[in-house]
Amino acid sequence: MVKHFFSFCFSFFVFHAASAQLFPPQNYPTNYFRYPLDIALKLNANFGEMRPNHFHMGLDLFTLRRENLQVYAPADGWISKVKVDPNGFGNAIYVSHPNGYTTLYCHMNTFPTQVLQAMKEGQYAKQSWKGDVEFEENQFPVKKGQFLAYSGNTGASAGPHVHYEIRRTDDDACLNALLFHRVYDVTPPDITKLAVYDRTKSTYEQTPRTMMLTRAAGGYSVAGGTITVNSDVVSFAIVATDRITGVPNSNGIFEAAVYVDEEPVSGFQIDGIDYLQTRYLNAHIDYRIKANGGSYYQHLSPLPGDRLPIYFKQNDGLIHLDDTATHQVKIVVKDANNNASTVRFNLKRTATTSSSANIQKDSRYMLPNQINIFEQADVQMVSTEKSFYDAFRFVYNYKTSATAYSNIHVMHSPLIPAHDSMMFRIKPTKEIAGSARNRVIMIHNSRGKMVVERAAFVKGWYEAKSRDFGEFWLEVDEVPPTIAIAGVVDGGAIAAGANITCTVADNKKAIYSFRAELDGEWLMFSGLGPVYRYKVDEHCPPGEHELKLRVEDEAGNVTERVIRFTRK
Repeated sequence: MVKHFFSFCFSFFVFHAASAQLFPPQNYPTNYFRYPLDIALKLNANFGEMRPNHFHMGLDLFTLRRENLQVYAPADGWISKVKVDPNGFGNAIYVSHPNGYTTLYCHMNTFPTQVLQAMKEGQYAKQSWKGDVEFEENQFPVKKGQFLAYSGNTGASAGPHVHYEIRRTDDDACLNALLFHRVYDVTPPDITKLAVYDRTKSTYEQTPRTMMLTRAAGGYSVAGGTITVNSDVVSFAIVATDRITGVPNSNGIFEAAVYVDEEPVSGFQIDGIDYLQTRYLNAHIDYRIKANGGSYYQHLSPLPGDRLPIYFKQNDGLIHLDDTATHQVKIVVKDANNNASTVRFNLKRTATTSSSANIQKDSRYMLPNQINIFEQADVQMVSTEKSFYDAFRFVYNYKTSATAYSNIHVMHSPLIPAHDSMMFRIKPTKEIAGSARNRVIMIHNSRGKMVVERAAFVKGWYEAKSRDFGEFWLEVDEVPPTIAIAGVVDGGAIAAGANITCTVADNKKAIYSFRAELDGEWLMFSGLGPVYRYKVDEHCPPGEHELKLRVEDEAGNVTERVIRFTRK
């Protein structure tokens, strides 16, 4: 009896020590960085929130619904990079710190004068308004609390705020900044829905059983308290959000894990994700449910092609039911302050189980972690080994077209996500002769969203890449784009500080490049189209000048305009 008691106590201790260490300890410094604003910390969004095709990789700091708040260095370091990203970060500034971390501040309005000047010199050296400009370590040193930038609303921003990130400098992985900046929060996450999957089948080949969760004093449960399944391998997904005490908006959760009979099976902790990995969000969630307008269901057991580094899993991370006994399931969901909510229910397998397709022997299936090829006489699709997250049976159809230069090839369904781009190759159904051969584009229609790509001619095929399934066909586009110029006229004059605006248009709404040259030298216009702007500065000194504008569309059609003017 004593022996059994000692054994039980030892196993209890080992289990709880192990459960506390499902995920590696972070050991991040909690008093090293100051808050980068001079107002109270309030979040519009936290790290790990789910967005279309990506996780939210930082904290969105509330700026009183105003722009031009001063942003300060959170610790000693140096300004290592600035970035112009009109479709994302807007104006961003990076500060590297000697403790191995880099902090990042996005959607800024402007930077200190010396930084702006060095940034402009870098843009002219690269001949690109958009992109990164890097600095040497001793070029712009900063002290803790030193002014860095004015906050704003630039880039892909829905309102004034500061997007703030903390990264590991050596691998650029984004870290959960709430593990560095502790906030008062005693509110546990909310868990609202549960989904159960038969993992003898692909998650894409089934409609999971979903259920609402009910909340009581002891946590959450399902109606009736028991889930009965007819599969011997299952997994779960949850819909869960978090709220910081005193703040009404919902945020993402930090951690979730599933236990069966008190033994940990699998789970995730959202931390240490880089921008090359963030698209794996589409594997982490039930993509089809979300794409059809549903909730974000987060898988507790990763899909076979999910390469995110956030998971803990025992063996394959799936729940194996080798008997028909009743098992106790517990799902624990936590926020970054370790506030926890728990779902408890019983799980029971029926005596007979469902059969699954032998996908390894069915050539119509596309499989994760390998190159896949679909080929017909006039169409091909080739994936990479990272394209797909789970297996699915590929479905193909086509439609004839009187106007297109090929059949319209219906390549599976946009409800199946792809990580890496796939190569699509199409043979034309009409002769494409002469110069038209160099003006072929591939049109991709995915649920009403049209994408135009330049098609390269390779060994009898026209090819282009896409990350989405849908309809694909070939067209010939020989219509050049147009350029409308405002602010200067041929033979006219212009003063310092005046604005020159170029508005470009294309019949396919697909501009490939825009370039401006003043007297044969690259001139920096801002914007990504259809509007480009230049404010007359030191690169246009007094005197006579020739401004040459060149626009190329996706098919390779080019339009040029030349304006001769005098700078007063």
